Order: sequence, then C-alpha cells, then structure tokens
Amino acid sequence: MAICRLCCVKPWTLVCLFIGFGLLVIASLVIHRNVGAARARRSAAPLKIIDFNPLPHIFTTYRLPLDPKFMCNIGNGHLATDIFSNTVYMNGFYNGNKGESHRARIPAWCNVRLNSTIGETGLKPSYTLDTSSGVFQVHVDREWSVVDQRIYAHRYYTRAIINQILISAKHKADLWRDHRARYVELSFLPGGDSEDVNFDTPQVLKIGNRVMWTACGKTKTVEDSRYQESVSDVCAYWTYVPSRLVVPRRGKMLHTFVMTADNNKEVALKEMIDVLQEKQDDLFDKHKAEWKKLLDVGRVDVEGNVALEKTIRGVWYYLLSSLPSLNTNQNHGLFYGLSPGGLSRGGLLKDYEGHNFWDTEIWMFPPILLLHPQYAEMLLQYRMSMIDAASDLAAATKNEGVRFPWESAFTGREVTQPCCMEVAEFEHHITGCIAFAIRQYIAVSVNEKWLRNGGCALVFRIADFWASRMIFNETSGFYDIRNVMGPDEDHSNVTNSAFTNVVAGYALYLGEYVDCLCKSFILPKQRHWADMASQLALPFDPVHDYHPQFDGYQRSTQIKQADAVLLGFPLQYTMNRSTRANDLSYYEGVTRESGPAMTWSMHALGHLRIGNSKHAAHLFNMSYQGYVREPFKIWTEYRKPRVGAVNFLTGMGGFLQAIIFGYAGISIHIDRLEIVKPQVLPQSTRLKIHGLKYLGNSMILDIHPTNTTLTVLSVDVNNPLVIMMKNNKIALLNGITVLLYGKGPFIIQKETPNQCPIPSDLIGQKRFYTSEPKK
Repeated sequence: MAICRLCCVKPWTLVCLFIGFGLLVIASLVIHRNVGAARARRSAAPLKIIDFNPLPHIFTTYRLPLDPKFMCNIGNGHLATDIFSNTVYMNGFYNGNKGESHRARIPAWCNVRLNSTIGETGLKPSYTLDTSSGVFQVHVDREWSVVDQRIYAHRYYTRAIINQILISAKHKADLWRDHRARYVELSFLPGGDSEDVNFDTPQVLKIGNRVMWTACGKTKTVEDSRYQESVSDVCAYWTYVPSRLVVPRRGKMLHTFVMTADNNKEVALKEMIDVLQEKQDDLFDKHKAEWKKLLDVGRVDVEGNVALEKTIRGVWYYLLSSLPSLNTNQNHGLFYGLSPGGLSRGGLLKDYEGHNFWDTEIWMFPPILLLHPQYAEMLLQYRMSMIDAASDLAAATKNEGVRFPWESAFTGREVTQPCCMEVAEFEHHITGCIAFAIRQYIAVSVNEKWLRNGGCALVFRIADFWASRMIFNETSGFYDIRNVMGPDEDHSNVTNSAFTNVVAGYALYLGEYVDCLCKSFILPKQRHWADMASQLALPFDPVHDYHPQFDGYQRSTQIKQADAVLLGFPLQYTMNRSTRANDLSYYEGVTRESGPAMTWSMHALGHLRIGNSKHAAHLFNMSYQGYVREPFKIWTEYRKPRVGAVNFLTGMGGFLQAIIFGYAGISIHIDRLEIVKPQVLPQSTRLKIHGLKYLGNSMILDIHPTNTTLTVLSVDVNNPLVIMMKNNKIALLNGITVLLYGKGPFIIQKETPNQCPIPSDLIGQKRFYTSEPKK
C-alpha cells in the first residue's frame, strides 16, 4: 500500500522525501555516536570516592584514595603510621642535622595486606575507619570464607601496632566437596631500608611458640651536637607473617601479628611479650576500652547534620591518635609535641617534618585544654624541657630570657629548613604564643605544682625576653618592637606587628600576675613589666576605625592569612564593636582565598561574636568544606585542588575553636569562664560539649535551638564554682543542671577568687579609641 502511494507522488516530492530520510539517518548516527562517546567517558572517568556509612563515627568506602596522602592513620602518641604505608614514626625520634631534622623512618614491619585487596579480581572489599575505637578494618566476602582484618595502634600497649585477621568459613558443603585446602593470601610490605636509621641485620628469635624477628639501629645524624650527645637508638620486634593462612572448614580462626618499637630494647621486648600473653580477643577489647575512656573524658557531639558530625568525629580522632595514652603498661617519657601533620607524617621535606610551630599553642592547644587539660600540660612540658636551647637563642640575638625557635624538634634548637630562614629570623611571636597558652592553662587549671616546678620561671623568662626586645620611641612616646613578622608570612621585617605586640604585651602582664601567684614559693621581686606593656605601641587607624597589620601597612595590600583579626580572637583584645567589625570586613576582602582553613574559622567566630550569624555560617562552611578529603576526612593545608601539608591538625584546631568558642560561645579569661550567645551549628539541631573542664570541675554544655543547659558531671572540692546569670548566683554542685536563659553572659568562676590583681591588658590603647572600649 505504501509503495503504490509513493508511485503516485510527483518526482520532485520524491526527491524531497529521499533527502529528508537521508538527513534523518545521518542525525541518528551522530546521536548514537555521541551517546556512545558519553558512555565511554563515564566508564573511563574515575568513580567518586565516598564514605557511605550513615553512622557518624564510622567512615566506610569500597575504594581507597588514589593518592596515598589521603589515607587515614592509626596512632597512640608513641607510634603511628598511615594505613598500608611502608613507614612507622615514633614520638621524639628524629634524624638530620639542624634544618634537615625530620621524623626518622622506621620500616613498617606492621604492614600486612590481604592479597584480595591489591590483586584478586571479582571481589569488592570494604574499608572502614572506626573513630570511636581507633581501628581500621578491611572486610572481604570471598567464595569460601569471609575475611576481616583490623589494624590498630594499641591504646594500652602503646609500643605496639596490631594486625588481626579473622577468617570465618562459609558452611556450604558443596564448596568443600573436592577436599582441597583453601587459603587467604597475604603480602608483607615493610618497604625498603630506612634512609634515616642504620639497622643491624634482622635476627630471628622464638618466644614460646611464636617465631619473630628483631632489628636494632641508630639514626645517622644528631640534630645538634651541642644539645644531643649521640645519635638516637631504636629497637623493633615483629612476629613472622606467612604468605598465606588456611581457611577453616568450619567456624572461625583469628590470627594476630604484632610489631613493637621503642628507644629501649628491653621496653620493646617486654611489650611484645605482654601483648602475646594477652588472649587475642581481650587484646582488642582492652584497646577499645581505652578509646572509650578517652572519648568519655571529653568530646564534641552534633545532631541533625551527619556530614558535619562525621567531620568533627574525624578531627577528634586525628588529634587524639597523635597524643599519648595516660593509662599504659609501661611509663612513657617526654612527649615531643603536636606537629601540623600529626605523628604519622613528617618525613624529610614532607608535612612540616614533624616539627613544632606556633600552630600547637594558638590553634590546637585551646580545644585540647578545655576538654583534655592533661594533654595541655604535656604540650607545655615539651616547651619547658627545651628551655636551654631557647635561652641560647635569645642570647644569640643579644636578648634576655628565652626565645623559642620558629620550628623545633628533638633538641629545641631552630630546625627551620635552610631554604626558609626568613621566618626563623623574624617570627618571634611564637614566644608570645607560648606565653598565651600558659596564661590560658593557668586560668583553666590553677596547677600550683606545675608553676612550682618551673612554670613560674618560664613565664618570667619570657617576659624578660619581650622587655629586652622593646625599644622606646622618643617621637611617639611608646615602645616599638622592630624586625618581626606576624602570622601573615607575605610581609617580613616589619615594625609593630599588631598581633606580635599584643601577645608580647600579654606576656609582660602575665609576668606580673604570675609573680603574685608564685610569691609563696619564689622570692618576690620588684618588676615593671605591666608598665612597659601599657606603653607598647599598637597600630590603629582612627579614620577607618581598624587595626593596620603593622606600622606602614597600606590599605588594599593582599595578605596570606588571618593576622590582625586574631586580636579579636583568640587574643580577645578589648576593643569597640565597630573596630572589630571593621577588622573583620576589611581583612576578609584582602586575604587571599587560597589561605589555610584557620583564617575562615576565625572570621566565622568573629562574626558570631558581633551577632552576624548568617555570614558566620557561610565562613564556617568555608573553613572546612574545601579542606576535607574523602573518604577518611583527611585535612589538607590548602583548599582543593591544592594540597599542601597533610593531615593538617592546625586547620582542625581552628575548626574546633570556631565550634567551641564561636557557636558554643565559651571564652577563657584569666579569672573566669564565660558563655555568651550559645547556638547550634548550621543545619544541625544540637551541639553538646561533653566534659568541659574548668578548675578541676567537669561539665556538659548542651545547646538546642530553643534552650541551653549546663550539667555538672564532677566537682573539685578545692575549687568550688558558681555561675552568675544576671543577678543570680548558683552554686555548681555535683549533678546539678542549670538552665541558661537568654544570651548571657553566663559567668563561671571560683566561689572565692584569688587575691592577685587581674591584668588590665591595655596596650597603647587609651590614645586611640574615642570612647571606652567595649567587647
């Protein structure tokens, strides 16, 4: 029928029809080709690595990061390693002379891999980091068995890293009909020889029925022969790892492989023996129990925003896994501080090489202090133990007291890389930052023992340093601090850095305050530090009502990161609200966007303090969303796609401060704790600070959109507290819950404050502000 109709059509019409049909065919071919190309592109493109577990404390993925830098770590403050890496690092174990000092690599004799995760096809392993128990787990469902591997740095046996492999048989008779043995294949991948340690040839030995290996070695170079007499020792033990394990025909079989390491051979050997004597199941249970205790002491909980809660859980996990356990079978020695990359990173020219910076005291220290003050004391003890090198550094620049280096490691001497000596020469503010951390520690803990055992002397010597650094300017009538660099490292060798001068002034005021606290066991001395602090110059522009970053700073000049805005927080320098708002507004516009996360944390916190919650939420999201890498919530120094240092604890510290001191509204003052305008985080329904510590008392601050409560968990009978709300004073007794009405301030302080005069903390201020400064 169709052909007949076609024959009756005029010739020119037929031509048109054939042309139209041809165009239709061509179009369909083009579409088919484009769809096929799109499908090919989708199949060739890498799958997005995601964490699909809905539980906030568990991160699970089917695909490991392509870049090993984004793998998670395990650690216990003594040993740490990135999962599946060939390197283990140990607390206080460094190699390299002066500026080449870095964490010394120990081969990863704990790196055991299931072959089914690196070569066997047709399987879909899952990988999980459980932040609540400090364990990394691998799960593989195979034809004849289910295999579960867990890897953890033991929280009680802190010289040990444990691998446990549980093989569970599948009970299907037809799988075993041929009676052949089935195996789980393993690879032992410790990596090559260490570049940093001369190890002896490994030796085989047997303890009980376990075959193991041991190797001892020495680092190749001392950090500085003036402070380190000889190279450092290390001894490691590890159990034999076979190439395969037999799959049981029924039931389950658990295999445990152990590596221990310490500077002392006997300690490492004892650790191995103690671990092997534990029942295998008990070994893991004891580890989990210690992690539970740690999180029960202090943590931050969020509800209503799982993605944000996962980020917070990850932050606490990475911080705590780099801090030492307080309950161990063997005593640990000096803790060598928190480096920006944590304990699992820090090789030569990588992730700040395991060095300590101002990052510790300004960014990581405050959240740790309020929730885990015992670790805050350890961080200060590291500084105190390095006082000889700090004294020599001050003397080398013809100053008095102590000057702490920009970067320090094993001996406390300056270990900044030779490429970057400008920061070592000018960033003196680290010495003021250490004093500021001491000030907060004294305010929160009042640890007289620490003061008596060197704390007082350390504060005095820091004050002496700043007094000797100041030069009286006859023209201005104020003291100058010259030849410095503030946190903004784009500008060096400046005069009167606003941040530097305030932390210096605080250190001077703290000297006189501590002189009063310590007079019962140190002979009082006539000091004039507070007078000098009050006459210290502070850059201020009354026309624009803001703080120039330093003398001669030109408006519109771009800066690297938060600097002058840090006067508002963490320094909490007293100023007019308008001045603070102008500081925040101006510097947000001139700070380069590629700067580190802490910049946006502090801007977010500042806007919360001046009541601009909407913009604060935007900046708070900026402070972490571009810096966290999936699936294990690893932080990078720079926003994507740039990387920088990994895993950046400094950024994590700033993020926690935005939560604790910003959204929760907590402020540490030398004579009180304040809570102002507590509120929940963006897109969340609850913020809970569990284990808030103040003067030996422990509390829970529980914040909901419509109400806030403070519950006392435990009290220190020597430091009873009261809370002031408007005109009401309530004793904070054990178990009491107080409803906090309104925005505050809610003031928590000792029932009977000490009699030492509170520092005025005014620094060259009275000549500038047109009205009495207000917070």
